[in-house]
Amino acid sequence: MHLAYLDSMRHADLDAEAAAGRRQFLRNAGATLLVGGVVPSLAFADTAAGKGFKGTGRMGMGTGEDWIDTFFNGGAAEIVHYYADDFVFEDVTLYQTISNKDELYRAFLPFNNNGPDSPVGVHQFDVIRYDGGLAKNSRGIARKSAPEGYDAAAWASASSGTLAGIELEYDEWAVMQWVWKAKHNADDFLGLKGAKGKTTTCRGITFHCYRNRKIVRETTHWNFREVGVQLGALEAPLLFWKK
Repeated sequence: MHLAYLDSMRHADLDAEAAAGRRQFLRNAGATLLVGGVVPSLAFADTAAGKGFKGTGRMGMGTGEDWIDTFFNGGAAEIVHYYADDFVFEDVTLYQTISNKDELYRAFLPFNNNGPDSPVGVHQFDVIRYDGGLAKNSRGIARKSAPEGYDAAAWASASSGTLAGIELEYDEWAVMQWVWKAKHNADDFLGLKGAKGKTTTCRGITFHCYRNRKIVRETTHWNFREVGVQLGALEAPLLFWKK
């Protein structure tokens, strides 16, 4: 989902942790996560009809709740099962594009330590709105040529992330709009100083493409400027059109 704090983990021994976690992840493949003692398909209102990742029928709001809850409570070993073997994960804000399960697992590992004293802070994500629908045997359509004003290298740099995995078929799609609340335990947040002890909130949006109830394409944007304003590092946008 969001890799904002990976830089703070540069010196952590992720290789050893990943190896141990990966072994446990393989042993536990297919295990059911409990949410407050209840399986996710029963924990949220519209998953009662079986609409979560492990259910049946049309996906809905419960799909987003299931995805976010599993990310934080199930951890890296559980959430990677929500992605197909062939997938693309993209966080546009942070220039992150991942298409390898082991790399995705490692990318999610820092969020396994999500207690009150975690170096990555304390995070809460809540889905505000879910839009989605069926899309039988669909694929993305790529622009045929670079637009005027771009050379090949510049266009490749600008478009490579969004074109990754364009050949992957999907049978359902979703757009989830969410709010991210973070209490910062480190002073530095993506180069913005003075974050420690402060709580910020920002909006974000994630686009999912599913095939057989697995994520084959994920694209996420979130409002970094909104966080910068709250930390006093950036000016609030001028709403010049308002009287």
